[in-house]
Amino acid sequence: MSDTNLEPQLQSVLLMLVDISGYTRFMVSHEKEVRHSQMIIGELLESLLRQVDVPLRLSSIEGDALFLYAIKSGDEDVWKRRSSNLVARLLSLFRVFAERLEEIGAYSVCRCEACAAVGNLKLKVIAHSGEALLTHVGEHPTLSGVDVITLHRLAKNSVPEDEYVLMTEAAYNDLSLPDGAAVREGSEELDTGTFKTYVFIPDVDVHLDDDEIRARFSNDNAAVRILRDEISREYTHVATEPDRGYHFNIGRAALAMNGYAAEWLDGIPEEAVESFSGMGNPFSMGMPVDGEYVVDIGSGAGLDAIIAGRAVGPAGHVIGVDMTEAMLAKADRGKSELGLDQLEFRHGFSESLPVTDGWADLVISNGVVNLAPDKDRVFKEIFRVLRPGGRIQIADITVEREIPEGAKRDIDLWTN
Repeated sequence: MSDTNLEPQLQSVLLMLVDISGYTRFMVSHEKEVRHSQMIIGELLESLLRQVDVPLRLSSIEGDALFLYAIKSGDEDVWKRRSSNLVARLLSLFRVFAERLEEIGAYSVCRCEACAAVGNLKLKVIAHSGEALLTHVGEHPTLSGVDVITLHRLAKNSVPEDEYVLMTEAAYNDLSLPDGAAVREGSEELDTGTFKTYVFIPDVDVHLDDDEIRARFSNDNAAVRILRDEISREYTHVATEPDRGYHFNIGRAALAMNGYAAEWLDGIPEEAVESFSGMGNPFSMGMPVDGEYVVDIGSGAGLDAIIAGRAVGPAGHVIGVDMTEAMLAKADRGKSELGLDQLEFRHGFSESLPVTDGWADLVISNGVVNLAPDKDRVFKEIFRVLRPGGRIQIADITVEREIPEGAKRDIDLWTN
């Protein structure tokens, strides 16, 4: 039985395209840049989608654009009430878009063409009113008709600016612009007709200070996801190809260099040993005590968590947290082989640990904090999960001189 409504309904509608200007130039051919551009465009579209609410509805996502529609009421007074806040909502799209660009730029450490071009992206909204055939395929609405074609044809227009609201006369009459709003009249000749238009240039002036940027930190931030994705790719190789050769020591060579006692490694699966990539030895500051609860941030293949799990015994518990699936899989295999019920591994990030408040007696980490995009938030998380009087034992990279800003903004230095 088909889910398609075979009797399309002709509706009086307000149609809109919310389009990211510069998308074609932004999508580039290099594999890494394509990957990064998709993450950035995806986050921007998702942030815009969160602002969409009735009477506006989503018809479809068309690459770099949202195709929205509102069904107009046959009662003019009802429609005026429904449409009265549409312009304010449209203007909020421009504000949210500009804020997201600032947030992404604040955490960007990549110099690829896609990431470098983030600040050049702009938003444009095209609106047209008319009629459309509305069909549902399952839960998804599909609109068709001459006015739908007209809306999409208007995406290629003569407006010289790259950030604007372009309205046909029909849409302009359906929308109530702010009092005193400056509009520029024009016209567009299309294969569906000649349309009088009104262009409104929104005043978008967004400047977030450092405190606001930090308060808005999110795991969904495209720049944060890009950095984590590149790091995870590197450590997936460490998990799956430990003999490949890396710029840092791994396995037994790293353990010997960092002073791990031979007895700590007795009976530990070689899988956990061969992919060890710590920068130091958190246990040089003391071993966990029997019965204690321990969190290992960036647990990797699980070696430090296994050592801690043996030390705390059956009465204790160790939670290893890592963001790389290949490492988590390897760590789980090691746990199963050893039969340590007091040990578990969870997917998560150092800035948002999947651990309850005040749970841990001890937090350890080995060569991970330096990879976090927001280190202040990492330490806030550490203090959140620690009980009063709990301990922190971190081994990591230290520097004697300030790292140049250019080096901080080089993603290859973070991941290679």
